[in-house]
Amino acid sequence: MSAQASPTHPQIADTAPSPSPEWIRWTQWHALTDTLTPLLNDPKQSADFPGEIGQATRSLMDLTAQSPDMALFFLFHERADPLARYSVLHAMHTAILMTLIGRRKDWGGVRTACGVSASLTMNLSAMGLQDVLARQVEPLSTEQQAHMQAHPLESWQLLQDLGVSDPVWLEAVAQHHEQADGLGYPKGLRAVHPLADAIRTCDVFGAKVSSRASRSSMPTPHAAADIFRQRSAGYIGASIIGEVGLYPPGSVVALASGEQAVVVARTSKPEQPQAVVIRDAAGQPVQALARCITAVASSRRILGVARDQAWIDFVKPEALIDQM
Repeated sequence: MSAQASPTHPQIADTAPSPSPEWIRWTQWHALTDTLTPLLNDPKQSADFPGEIGQATRSLMDLTAQSPDMALFFLFHERADPLARYSVLHAMHTAILMTLIGRRKDWGGVRTACGVSASLTMNLSAMGLQDVLARQVEPLSTEQQAHMQAHPLESWQLLQDLGVSDPVWLEAVAQHHEQADGLGYPKGLRAVHPLADAIRTCDVFGAKVSSRASRSSMPTPHAAADIFRQRSAGYIGASIIGEVGLYPPGSVVALASGEQAVVVARTSKPEQPQAVVIRDAAGQPVQALARCITAVASSRRILGVARDQAWIDFVKPEALIDQM
């Protein structure tokens, strides 16, 4: 649903970018996106694909470690054109979730980096098709279905052709759509590498919270419930929710006061993140942005996700980053 407020509200839309550490990280996330776009869409043009992916993996892990809230804000904030570079952003979102899980589970740098590299390249042979499908409202054609069924092994082969030799990285990519119940693809395996299983869960969750032409993004609490309905709330599913929280940075929430706010930071209490009020109780843009605590006992306690998530129509991301 589109925002009803004016897109030119001067006190919000014209806020100058802050040279704060968070603003610097925000620009670094976009620079990394610019680096990964040609590398993932045209990997054969790279003179050292494994080396370049390795550098991108280190950059993504470093940025996530520096500010997990900014990483989640990058993942969850609603873009002006959410379908632009869908395949690249989806790969990055999956990799961010893998980084957070790796830190939560104490996997260590080597294993986590392998999972991040595999997440970035899991769909390497189908990047163009993913961009097409993101904008497509009709069901997949027979040819598209066949391509999607084959892409894990095609990506596995392409990575080998590009010089990737890490057996765990390759196995994780080849198996990232397999399931322990044998209902996955392309081989219907029951013995699935743990890293591939983790990537699949992050992949599914990331897809649910991203917009496509055929559907809107799913609010995080709903995506969490959906994940748990499809699989037990075990090793990976619970870890994702534990890291992301009920209301991650970038999501819009409805407050008991009648106001709407954008979450900018998690706290130790998942139901009480820090947020910035963007609309007053009458639904109008606020005159000045201000950070607030959404305490359960206050008038600004969170009632749930807001029906309208399109805050970017009238609030620039940099205006919120200035409050982080």
